Amino acid sequence: MSYEIIRSIKIKDNKVFVKADSNNVYPRDFTEREASSLTAMLQKGREALDVYIMEAYEQGSFQKGNNKYTRALKVLRYLPEYKRFDWRNNWKESQKTRGSEEYKELLKKALKTRLPKDKFTVAKDYCGTKVYLLKLTTKQAKWTIEKSRAKIFRYEVEANNVKGCFTNSENWEIEKLN
Repeated sequence: MSYEIIRSIKIKDNKVFVKADSNNVYPRDFTEREASSLTAMLQKGREALDVYIMEAYEQGSFQKGNNKYTRALKVLRYLPEYKRFDWRNNWKESQKTRGSEEYKELLKKALKTRLPKDKFTVAKDYCGTKVYLLKLTTKQAKWTIEKSRAKIFRYEVEANNVKGCFTNSENWEIEKLN
């Protein structure tokens, strides 16, 4: 299934411009273009546009980028009331509740909620030296001795989930950063 890799979303002169390209097209051409469907949604109001874009990110049609929608998506996934709407866990139930006013209110709540201030990292002992998780792929974890370069997790649960992906992670610790 195809999705859009988002670099930026901007509003200029009551028009929405998106710098993006499809994931299955090569070479990629990240030029800024007006998104007419998003511009039409903007005419209904900024909140309607935000909810529409947030839905696209949550459904996977939009991916990547470092913007308020990707941060809100992270918040959304850890809200307890999201479980009812999460299509990854219960497809049939989520299809009944999607598009409801309650779902849209939850998306708005996620957009207004800030990421927690707490930060966590994963550490382990390696031959008497404490090392910190630097990078994570589907097959391997890379480590560094520099705490300042460690991968940061905003939720302790998220850091614990990393441990569950590896068989040799019994001695890994979750460390709260100041």
